[in-house]
Amino acid sequence: MILSVGEFAAKLRVMKVDIGIIGLGAMGSAAAWSLSLRGATVLGVDQHPLGHALGSSHGKTRIIRSVYSEGNIYDALVEEAYAGWDRLEREFGQAFFRKTGGLDISVREDGIFQDALAAAEASGKEYEVLEGLAIEQRFPALELNGRARAVYNADAGLLDSDDATAWMRVEAGRLGADLRGETPVSGWQRVAGGFRLVTGDEETTCRKLIIAAGAWCGELVPALRPVLVPERQVIAWYRADGPAYERLPIFQLETDTAERFYVFPPHRDQGLKAGLYNHRRERGAGHIAPRGVDAEDLSLLAAGLSDCLPGLDQTPLEAAECRFTLAPGDRFIMGCMPDDNDLVVLSPCSGHGYKFVPAIGEIAADLVLERTPTVDLSPFSVERVL
Repeated sequence: MILSVGEFAAKLRVMKVDIGIIGLGAMGSAAAWSLSLRGATVLGVDQHPLGHALGSSHGKTRIIRSVYSEGNIYDALVEEAYAGWDRLEREFGQAFFRKTGGLDISVREDGIFQDALAAAEASGKEYEVLEGLAIEQRFPALELNGRARAVYNADAGLLDSDDATAWMRVEAGRLGADLRGETPVSGWQRVAGGFRLVTGDEETTCRKLIIAAGAWCGELVPALRPVLVPERQVIAWYRADGPAYERLPIFQLETDTAERFYVFPPHRDQGLKAGLYNHRRERGAGHIAPRGVDAEDLSLLAAGLSDCLPGLDQTPLEAAECRFTLAPGDRFIMGCMPDDNDLVVLSPCSGHGYKFVPAIGEIAADLVLERTPTVDLSPFSVERVL
C-alpha cells in the first residue's frame, strides 16, 4: 500500500526530547551518559546493534597516555581524560583503567621518539629516556638489539574500553535516556526551535542534535564527506605467558620504515594485543563493510612482533577488524557546525580518541546545554576542515 505524504505523516508516532544523538559508539554513549547525569532527556540511536564491531569503538581495550606524542594541543584534553577516568572509579566504583606504564620507541633518528620527548618536555610531564640495552634491561621480554631509544611514561596504561562504553549506555538508560540500536535515521532536518528526526515510523523533535556517527558522519553531514576517510584496521591477541610479558608496559614501536606497531601487555584472559597503525592503508568508503581477517593481515602483525617480541607465539588467539575514520592531520573534529550552534559534531577521532571518552562526553554536554567547555576546542573545530 502506498501512502500519501499526509497519510504517512499521520501514521508517524511523534515524541519530543531535549537532545538527539545519532551514533552510539564511545563518544555518543559518553555524551548520552553525561547529559543524563545533568537531567536532560535524551534519545540516542544507532543504525547497528549497540556494541557493534563495525566502527572504532570496540576491541576490548584501548591505550591511554599522558605523554602524548600527537602534540601538545591535546594536553588539556589529556588532563580532563585522566580526571574523568578517576572520577568513574571514585564516584561510581568503576575501575576501567589499569596503569602499566608506557613506551614510545623508535629505531629512527626522528619520528615518535622525538615527538614524545618534545611533548613531555613541553607539558612538564614526568618521563624517562631509555636508550639501547637499557630498554631490554628494564623490560626483558623486549628484544630490540640495542638499537632503539624510548620515552617512558609511568602514568600510561590501558582501558577496558568495551566494558566502559557498555556501562555508560546502561547508566544513561537507568537515568532515563532512550538508547536504541538497529534504528537507522531515515532523515533529519532543521525546523523551528530544533530538529526533526525520522526513525522508522517515529518522528522525534529535539532542541539540539549531536552527530557522533564516525565513518557515517559524512552521510549525515554532507559538508564533511570530502574530509572524512574511513580506514580498515586489524588487531589480534596472542598467548603470552610468564612474568616477563606480564611486566610489559603498553608501547608503540616505530620501525626503520616508519611503520608504527602498538602492543598491550596480557590483560585478564585476553592475551597480548597488537596492531599496526594504518595497517594496509585500505582507505575509503569501500573499506567500511567487514570482510574478515586474512593471512596478509596476520603476516603484517607477525612482522611487527618479530621486531620486538621474537619469542612470542605468533599464532593469534583471536583477530578482529575495526574502522578508524581519519580527519585532516589525524586531529579530532568536535564542536558546533559553523552555521548552527545547535548542531554538534562529535567525532571522528582518527583512531586515537578513546582515551578521551569521559572528557569528550562532558564537552558535548556543555556544548548542547550552552555552557562553555573547560577545554579550548578551537584546534578541533569544524571550521578547521571545511
